[in-house]
Amino acid sequence: MLIAASAVAASVALASPASANVTGSTATDDVVLYDHCQPHDIAYDLAVGPGTALWRLEVQIADPQGFLSQGTVVNSATNPATSGIVQVSFCGSEPTGTYTVRASGFYEVLPAVQIPFTLPETTFEVRPAATRTTLTQRDLGHGRHRLVARVREQAESGYQRANGVPVRLEKRVHGQWQRVRGLSLTTVHGAAVVTVRSHGSFRAVVPSGGNHAASASAPVRV
Repeated sequence: MLIAASAVAASVALASPASANVTGSTATDDVVLYDHCQPHDIAYDLAVGPGTALWRLEVQIADPQGFLSQGTVVNSATNPATSGIVQVSFCGSEPTGTYTVRASGFYEVLPAVQIPFTLPETTFEVRPAATRTTLTQRDLGHGRHRLVARVREQAESGYQRANGVPVRLEKRVHGQWQRVRGLSLTTVHGAAVVTVRSHGSFRAVVPSGGNHAASASAPVRV
């Protein structure tokens, strides 16, 4: 009788881990790189089996080259909530492209017996801040024309004047846009100003670089 009871108890002990497991998912939005650091939220949502005594989750992101960030750890001993948010920082100099959220961990049914689990990967895009460029001209007389390039850059609350953004002035020559040499323009309070003495079609171009995307103005004829 004692042997039979022991066999039943052993059977229950072996079967109980089957009801304990951890599954779940992660979710996040795309990122626009600004000229300052910003926290970026990554949500996690776990389904924890009733027989689970302890669980631990580590969330990392891999950049387009495969380099992994330092992991953020959540565990049930200090934070029993099975859903929440972890944050990573983007400061404007990160590479653009597709990033991957990798989340894995372990759970315990019995003390010190760690059973690993991995959540499905989630991807998101990191892109530079968009720019908008316009060009206006004013006739100063005596063959001189003042060209004013204005650049606005994407921000959290819309578009704002871009400061310190390089601008290239181009002139259309024989059907091709060519850079006007000898000019080095950078926006101050969103504008870059130059005076030219030649006639023709001009445009202002913001090349991509740093954390901002390229843009070009409509042509202006002087």
